[in-house]
Amino acid sequence: MQILEKNKDQIMSKADNMSDFLKMEYLERCSERFNDVNILRYTYTELIKLYEGRVMYSDALKYLAKLQSLTISTNEQLTLYEKEIALYIKSGHYDNVLGSYKNAVKLTNELGNLELRRKIVKLFNDEANKFEISKRYAALAKLYEKLIPWLNDNEKNEIRKRLFEIYKKLGKVKESIELERKIHA
Repeated sequence: MQILEKNKDQIMSKADNMSDFLKMEYLERCSERFNDVNILRYTYTELIKLYEGRVMYSDALKYLAKLQSLTISTNEQLTLYEKEIALYIKSGHYDNVLGSYKNAVKLTNELGNLELRRKIVKLFNDEANKFEISKRYAALAKLYEKLIPWLNDNEKNEIRKRLFEIYKKLGKVKESIELERKIHA
């Protein structure tokens, strides 16, 4: 695919008339060809949306990292960290959430920190609802295990009870007995 466009407006105009996969290829080539920050920000932002829409989270995360390297403003960086956390949760990379959270906390105050924790818990719960609806109990168990450290004591007990039921459904006797002790402790 040849790139004859010279500025962001021309690139946007051409990309609007393409199918998603063709647009992905075109924008990737534009991002390689141009060094203009405005063009790069546009291409990376669009690529993130396209890959996320197609459930290609690892590619979306790759372009999110590139976009983060171009971002200067604290508010934009915080927004991108929130997006990164959401993509990690959607992709099942729950262990990476804590690292992104720590980076985001450096940019915010105590109130922002609490708000971010609430958003993370909501993202986990949204993903858990999807797993429950589709009866993906193994994935749900893994998610709940990673969610528990983010919760307060009352919420932890509620999730532990749900996790106990999931362990029983999965036939994880040892884990369910261990968890039952924690619930009644």
